[in-house]
Amino acid sequence: MNPIQSLLLQLPIHHQAVLAALTCEKMLPSIRKYDEHEPQPGHPLFEEAIAAILAFGLRTSLPITIYQQLQSQLAAFWPDLDEVDNDFASYAFDACGALSSALLLVETKQHTHLLDCLTAATDTIDMYVQDLQELHLAPADLNAFIDATPVMKREKHRQEVLSRELLSRTILDSEFLAHLKQLNEQEPLVDFARLPMDNA
Repeated sequence: MNPIQSLLLQLPIHHQAVLAALTCEKMLPSIRKYDEHEPQPGHPLFEEAIAAILAFGLRTSLPITIYQQLQSQLAAFWPDLDEVDNDFASYAFDACGALSSALLLVETKQHTHLLDCLTAATDTIDMYVQDLQELHLAPADLNAFIDATPVMKREKHRQEVLSRELLSRTILDSEFLAHLKQLNEQEPLVDFARLPMDNA
């Protein structure tokens, strides 16, 4: 078990939900890029779902049926990579995976869904690094290369910092959430302006 996972397992479920929601917020730019080429935008759904997950984290949870309805709406929006012709579909796909896991965390109270949510973020960084440059490496070497990149180190650092901050509080309130959002928004998850398809 890596140090971050050890931290995550110490977090109460409401704290885990806040970390998951902030991770989805970090991936919202992926949905906005995808929306630029689609007739029906997905970011309003994401913003509504993130707000609902944060409400759970602050113990002002909505009825469970609301989270289930959001999950259904997300499933309808989720890009089919075999059918959608959109350069940013894979990034939107990962973002949908993160949000689905965050909603499942609220629905089931199972911490494995937080791990899945965070993995979706690192999967996006993995894809981003490979989109930036042609890498012809064996799988183990490729993973080591990507883990050593500044963008991946920054994401792991974000996860650790937020986890430690959340562990420092027993009860979460809106003021502390504002502090967490400031920490969360310091750097973008990925810089889409650097991608070849964003400059075509």
